[in-house]
Amino acid sequence: MTASQPRLWLAVILLAGCSNSTGPTAGVLNLTVTSPHKDDGGIMLSVYGGPVDSVEAVGSVIHSARAADSVKMIVIGNLGSGVIARVHIPDNRQASRYSVQIKQVAARQTYAQRDPAGYTVSLAR
Repeated sequence: MTASQPRLWLAVILLAGCSNSTGPTAGVLNLTVTSPHKDDGGIMLSVYGGPVDSVEAVGSVIHSARAADSVKMIVIGNLGSGVIARVHIPDNRQASRYSVQIKQVAARQTYAQRDPAGYTVSLAR
């Protein structure tokens, strides 16, 4: 054993003792919509409750704008009931703070606006 090996082992032990697995862990929330129609073409939503790292469309196109504690998004395509987007958050422990609200919905072919009250939306891990 050389003179530097004990110092190397000491450094490894000290670094291992400093590791902390209780910090934030990124997470993903599935944004699920239940629609009374089978021909939705666009939906505008807002997610509130904390910072959002990114949003990801599931089988459609998504456009989003982030603020400090919310994100507004428009999802377009052949939409129906099910998961339409994934919301990536920086701290999975804070997932229960997030909420989502539908602002507007439009039909696919006619672009006619639909009443958002007929839809349900949720965020879940």
